Amino acid sequence: MKLGFSIPNNQGVDRISDLVVLATEAEQADFDSVWVSEHLFNTAYVAKRLGNRPYHEALTVLTAIAAATTKIHLGTSVLVLPWHHPVRLAKMVASLDQFSEGRVILGVGVGITRDEYDALGVSFSKRGQIANECLAAMKALWTQELPEFAGEYYAFSGQLFSPKPVEKDGPPIWVGGNSAAAKRRLIAHGTGWHPLALSPDELGEALPLLQTELAAAGRSSNIPVALRTTFEIADAPWDRPPAQRRTLKGTISELIEMLGAYQQAGATHIILDANSPDLALNRQLITRVQNEIAPHL
Repeated sequence: MKLGFSIPNNQGVDRISDLVVLATEAEQADFDSVWVSEHLFNTAYVAKRLGNRPYHEALTVLTAIAAATTKIHLGTSVLVLPWHHPVRLAKMVASLDQFSEGRVILGVGVGITRDEYDALGVSFSKRGQIANECLAAMKALWTQELPEFAGEYYAFSGQLFSPKPVEKDGPPIWVGGNSAAAKRRLIAHGTGWHPLALSPDELGEALPLLQTELAAAGRSSNIPVALRTTFEIADAPWDRPPAQRRTLKGTISELIEMLGAYQQAGATHIILDANSPDLALNRQLITRVQNEIAPHL
């Protein structure tokens, strides 16, 4: 099982350069991937967390990280597809993928903040259909020399599109979310599942059902499963058994046990989220994972 680290571009850190340094430290500590989040406005729960502090743009941060690193994978957790036009987004992602020599993992979702949809003039109620069409359109742009696509929301034909991503089918698309709609999106368009805040027991129940649905649709059931969870090292044990916890919080021994339970349940990647703008805390967690947890996995 591989470990990723959530870079706090969503936590009000003043300088992107500090986020880049944090990502280089994660690479030096042998993390497999770093991940950034996306919101466009400080609204709803984002406003409560940040006030007027900055929420840095996801692909800008990943581009800066790509320039400062050489091997760590670069993930989005997640880009909200209906907020983007697929042609522009496909070009940005392909350019980053070329620049990073194929290190991009495109985590995608639909979001839940209606205010942001209203501000962009995008239908909140149709966000699932728009997201599905966006994915299909990007696949055409990445795989066809003269891309053609005709949908309800997007259409294009007869024009060259470049650059293409490093891999001929495009970067891995890991669909975020635990809902039935997210799983249908994965079956139709994705190459991996990116659930949030499931306990090991819950993951162990949900994954076999998803794998059955994938197989029934003629898709491989052997897919990456990358779960993102809040991460906290505690001094004293919790009273809830590790396999039933939805957040990766506990003593070092409990965390090792919980990560083992996730692996047993089928997780291939765990993305650790300190959920804090405190750069010193983030660094401390990276170091402690490297020295105290990773050797036991």
